Amino acid sequence: MKEHDSRQHDSRRVKASASALDSAFRILARRDHTCKELAVKLRQKGFDGVAIDGALARCRELGYLDDAKTAAIIAGHLVESGYGPLRVRQTLRQKGLDDALIEQALVRCGDEETQVISARRMLEKRTSHLGREGDPWKRRQKACRFLAGRGFAATVINRAVADR
Repeated sequence: MKEHDSRQHDSRRVKASASALDSAFRILARRDHTCKELAVKLRQKGFDGVAIDGALARCRELGYLDDAKTAAIIAGHLVESGYGPLRVRQTLRQKGLDDALIEQALVRCGDEETQVISARRMLEKRTSHLGREGDPWKRRQKACRFLAGRGFAATVINRAVADR
């Protein structure tokens, strides 16, 4: 009797692991996820820790789950969208990535000169909005707040708004 229960339990565990892996594949087919994001989504679907760990391991084995690649993709997308390194760091940290991977991905932000160019480009897009402010001091403050909200450092902001 115990042997039958053991086989039945093993059978359920194999089915749960296969189902978790199938769910992981479907989730990853939509977009890249970090290990932590995928684990959370699988847990929300009701899978246990063993099934989740197995699915994560298999996805890594197959190359479908790569936190370093995902961090670089996210960082690149944010930089292209005009965000600075502080915002990139915050976003990557929220996705559960460790500090070493975040630092590698921050290379996408470029050096300070590149960031100043990006910040100026973002200000150019806001020219009509900022131009409505008649007071130059208030206009500068709005520009600074805008760039700070996009994740640029104070030194970059000061250089970007200096010519305006």
